[in-house]
Parts: sequence; structure tokens; C-alpha cells
Amino acid sequence: MSGMSITGKLFGKSDPEGRDGTGTDTSVSRKAVSLAQQGRFNEAIGCFDRVLEDDPANVKMWNNKGVFLDLIGRDQDALACWDKALSIDPEFAPAWVSRGMLHRRRNRLEEALACYDRALELNPNSAVAWYNRSGIFVAMHRLDDAVACYERVLSIEPHFVAAWTDLGYARFLQHRHEDAIACYDHAIADDPGTVRVWSLKGGALYALGEYRKALECFDQVLAIDPKYAAGWSMKCSVLYHLGMYRHALACADKALEINPSCELTTQVRKMLLSLIQKW
Repeated sequence: MSGMSITGKLFGKSDPEGRDGTGTDTSVSRKAVSLAQQGRFNEAIGCFDRVLEDDPANVKMWNNKGVFLDLIGRDQDALACWDKALSIDPEFAPAWVSRGMLHRRRNRLEEALACYDRALELNPNSAVAWYNRSGIFVAMHRLDDAVACYERVLSIEPHFVAAWTDLGYARFLQHRHEDAIACYDHAIADDPGTVRVWSLKGGALYALGEYRKALECFDQVLAIDPKYAAGWSMKCSVLYHLGMYRHALACADKALEINPSCELTTQVRKMLLSLIQKW
């Protein structure tokens, strides 16, 4: 997403412009995220506790503490934090988004959907809530509903990269490959350095038989991440369809060097060796 990630939307609060000191909710949340990325979850949660000691009515900190408790599997403690936030401010929509995320991670799709619906009742223009709701519909195989949600996200926030990417994948699943590519191009325009979107665009071009263009995408994938085994495997497949068997074999070897356990690439390599030996 341009400007602010989904995580930033969830964790941060709108501090006064120019205020980003050590005591703001945003700075506390950033510190907690940094600690969590190091696996120091208890210290991360402690960041929120210290704020709440001085400001027990801070709904954003209650929400964020709940998110971190959810991430370490303390479901009931997380739910208690969101209950506390909603007891302070019954119209605090992010707490419902957080509840939905907990249910989604536990594959309780109907419960998650109900949470996102409640969040949207409170804040119909929440791009984050619409985006999370779309993911539920994808999991339910309700692609038309998912597409409608992604489109709503993008009407609110046109530079939401993840929404463009996932809308593209939904279109791909609907066999609307050209529409999918257009979505991926929107995502790439805002964030050209993401392996996933280049891979998906390459896959859509591959499905259309546009092998040369697909090859350009997979080359871009590998320029971003040369150790991405799937990128080498995808490039191998494209080169095979172009009849460039020796080059394809070299890509298969590279993929298996990175990920020796990939059975599909192993099988493709055997087939390529057989083809080359027949020449």
C-alpha cells in the first residue's frame, strides 16, 4: 500500500503532524513491531502495558496489545483486550478488524466475516476492513464477492498494492487473464520490487501463451531475488515451451540447488535430460 502498510494502518494512530517522539502511540507501536520481529514478544507487549499504565483508556494500545497476544496464540487474552477497547469506545472499528484476523487465522471464516461486517458498519470507508473481508470470500471460493470487495478497497485507496495484486489473482482464477495482468501492472507501478506480483504476472502471461513476455517477468523476479527457487522453476518452464532445453535444464539445476526437495522440478529435469539426450 502506498504511504502506509496494512500493519501501519492497524497499529498506528494519527498523532499530530510533526509529532513522532518516543511517547506517541505510533512510535511505541513501531518499537513493539521491531521487538516482535526479533522474537521478543513479551517485551513488545510490555511496550503497550507501559502506555496503558498511564493511559488506561487508550483504545489503540488495547487493540495493539491484543494483536500481539493473538500472534503468540493467547486467544482469550487477545479477545479480552479487544473487549476492553470496545467497552471504552463501542465505535472503535479496528478492534473488530483485529477480532476478524484472529478468527481468520483459526479458519473460522463465518466468525471472521461477521467481525469485518461489524467494522464496516462502524466505518464504511475502512480500506483495511474491506481488504480483509475480501480474503474471507476468496477462502470461501466466492470470487465475485471478493472482487467486489477489492474494487471497493481501490475506490477508497487507489494505491493499495496488495489489493491490486489480489484482485489480479482473483481475476486469474476467473480465467480473465488479461484483466489480471492489468491489475498486476497497477501494483507494479506503485511497488516494482515485489517478487510475488512479478511472479503472478508471469504466470498469467504463461497461461496466455505469451512465453517471451512471461520470461521477462521471471527474469525480473530473479533480479529481485536470485535465490527464489520458484522463480528458477518458472523460468525453466517458459524456456521449455520455447524449445530452449539446455537453458531450461540450467534453470532446473539452479532451482534444485536452492530447493533440492522440489519433486516437480526434479521430474522436469529428468524430462529435459531425456529430450537433450535424444538430440
